[in-house]
Amino acid sequence: MDQTDILLSRMEDLAAKAEKTGSAASRFLTPAEAQSVSAFFKHKRVAIMLDGGFDGAERVRAVFLNPDWGEYERADLFTALKIEYRQHDTLGHRDILGAIMALGIERDTVGDIVVVQNTATIVCLPELSGYIVENLSKAGRVGISVSEVSLEELLSRQEELEEKTDTVASLRLDAVICAAFDLSRTKASELISAGSVSIDHQQCLQPAKEVSEGALLSIRGIGRAKLLEIGGTSRKGRIFIRIGRYDRK
Repeated sequence: MDQTDILLSRMEDLAAKAEKTGSAASRFLTPAEAQSVSAFFKHKRVAIMLDGGFDGAERVRAVFLNPDWGEYERADLFTALKIEYRQHDTLGHRDILGAIMALGIERDTVGDIVVVQNTATIVCLPELSGYIVENLSKAGRVGISVSEVSLEELLSRQEELEEKTDTVASLRLDAVICAAFDLSRTKASELISAGSVSIDHQQCLQPAKEVSEGALLSIRGIGRAKLLEIGGTSRKGRIFIRIGRYDRK
């Protein structure tokens, strides 16, 4: 049984629980896990909601509902925490995640971590919020303060995109990631073969896979980009594309 089968088996247990009790929720799922779960339960009797505590969240909980009488409140499933630190200190997503993991907290109990200027917000399971507030005082050498805030204070996830236009000979994956990440064709092929490249959170090992407009491209350890627009063709037959590269915090 592979990891996807194990995941879906756990989700089926939660769906069965929801049918009896009205609702049940998973821990936080990665985007790829959420996609697999959503597709698997698309035509099942039990209803499923994917919710990360705020609009635009990447890591979400699968909430199963009995359509006859199940319902849920976000405040029962999510707690929002705000982290603050001094203006001259610099922290990124990895710094804060590392500090949380150092407390012995499992990754799937914490949702998105959004860093903006000198504050960060975390969404976590409600039962963990008190422990994090009491014990998370440093990220590396940087002193931080943590407080609980209402979910309403969380804004939709807004990520800045650095846009550029380019041309490609085709919409093959290797060609598009070359343009998006300024890579050589050889390097792009190596990354794809190594399993480091994903399209819409799904690993892709096929360099010739055609990329569609709106696709999210990610390369492990390098970053993410989105194919925003596919335009016309040049006189030499090359395809115009507009790409958005996500700012890495």
